[in-house]
Amino acid sequence: MKRDADGAVSDPKALVAPHAERGYDHLIEACRTTAAACPEIRSLTHLTLNTVDFCLRAAAAVPFEDALPWEDEVEVEGRPARRLVRWVTELDAAMRPLNTGELMRVLAVTRSAGAQCSRLRDGQYVVGVSATGAGGDAVDRAVNAMVTDLRTSHYQQADELPGGELDRPKRPLDGQVPLVMHVLTPDRDEESRLRGLWQRHVNPYDLQYAGYYRNRAPVCVGDAFEHGELADTFLVVPVQTRRALYRDLVFRLGAALVDLADILRPVTGDPLERLVLDVQEGAVYVHWLDPAAGDFLVGVTVRQREVAVAEERLADLIARLRPAPR
Repeated sequence: MKRDADGAVSDPKALVAPHAERGYDHLIEACRTTAAACPEIRSLTHLTLNTVDFCLRAAAAVPFEDALPWEDEVEVEGRPARRLVRWVTELDAAMRPLNTGELMRVLAVTRSAGAQCSRLRDGQYVVGVSATGAGGDAVDRAVNAMVTDLRTSHYQQADELPGGELDRPKRPLDGQVPLVMHVLTPDRDEESRLRGLWQRHVNPYDLQYAGYYRNRAPVCVGDAFEHGELADTFLVVPVQTRRALYRDLVFRLGAALVDLADILRPVTGDPLERLVLDVQEGAVYVHWLDPAAGDFLVGVTVRQREVAVAEERLADLIARLRPAPR
């Protein structure tokens, strides 16, 4: 939100569709309160069944351009959010065979901006946009808190723990958990190094799967799916099937990410650096090492409480995978 000369924060501009002029006051107020508490928020958009209901835009934010002749301001401002919700629902359908629940939260971050899409209820979404990449996590936390409060207090629904359990400690690992691994590099030294890194980070408690792709081709994939800790988790979708589904999802994302970049173009022209697909039972993460070269890591957790911890564990793995600066 914009700060005035006296240090006060200017109110965001509310853009309300004609059909939402009545009955949406509690949602508009919740978004206004959230925006006031999180200066990193550029805008918040509420949608029902992929129709834009209202947008709150920071006083200092530059409006989106390229309006069509028949579009009003709320439609123009809400167009990226509407397209993002459609993208999320299509990806949700593709992820359903994993049997890990609905895709309830998506976080996409670039160097210069971030966007977060949260499912509030069936068919009801909130999309938050940050004007900086560094602000993406702050917007994510703010929208998660708002969605949880609305679900539990207003709609009398369960807390789905979007983003995982807050302040959950990261469990120390001893590196002795057996993994199923496939390493596809001819370099024996690199193979040994990768196996060691996976052994120290992939585990049955939080980060249960990690895959390293170079030039969009798999180099190292390993998981702890066969550990006894996860025995009751894969009764519906067997381990071998699950591995194949995650491989399929990675290749499906190749085309989907082209669409996502186009959706986010009014917000940022930079390549994605980080993507989180948060389902009701865990999350899938994609972190890019070099977007232009097609180098990235994929991580998976199937424990919802561990969503934040697992992403932190993946970041630790990436930090050790990157070559040391010369």
